[in-house]
Amino acid sequence: MLEDPPTWFPSDDRLRRFLGNSALYPFYRLKLTEYVSRLLPQGPCSILDVGAGDGSLGLVFQTFRPATRVVGIEVALRAAARPGAQMVRFDGRSIPFADESFDVSLVSNVLHHASDPGSLLRETRRVTRKRIIVKDHLSAGRLDDLKLAALDVMGNLRLGAQVAAVYLTRQRWNDLFASLPGVRVSTFERLPFRRGLLEVFFSNSLEVIFALDIEGSRQAPKA
Repeated sequence: MLEDPPTWFPSDDRLRRFLGNSALYPFYRLKLTEYVSRLLPQGPCSILDVGAGDGSLGLVFQTFRPATRVVGIEVALRAAARPGAQMVRFDGRSIPFADESFDVSLVSNVLHHASDPGSLLRETRRVTRKRIIVKDHLSAGRLDDLKLAALDVMGNLRLGAQVAAVYLTRQRWNDLFASLPGVRVSTFERLPFRRGLLEVFFSNSLEVIFALDIEGSRQAPKA
């Protein structure tokens, strides 16, 4: 079970105004931001946002969470990146930072687009001291793949972002995490990312969050 939202987390109205038009479906973005906020450790925090898009998600934490520094990395930097977001270009494989440079790494809706998700996740593990937060999808078969592909097209095509993807089953996620040295995995499923008719057609069971705690980390979520 996720912790309650932290005291610094802004109200929905304030967060909607801050995010502006950065999301096609604002409710999804609001809930994603809230769930990630619950998994951030206490105290000062440095965050690497892998595949940061326009930098909006990381900028929320840098703006509203005290003593928080966020760096986003992207394969193709967007001209419409949010002002104030620190963005660095990378080649999609090698993360241009030293070992254990960040307290937390965030990998949100990225790994299903990666040509080698295992390699990218190992690179993320290398630069992270405490926790990796992975938000992605969970497929149970071909029908789920088609639904998730439709969501990707709706969400990414308008931005000129990559829409080719491979959606992982539960077993493939397990295999992926088993290849990482020294991590403890907590899984959060069926969180309400969508509601109404969208939830009927695109079940919340398609969404999943993993918290990967680095060996020796003092912060562990309640599963």
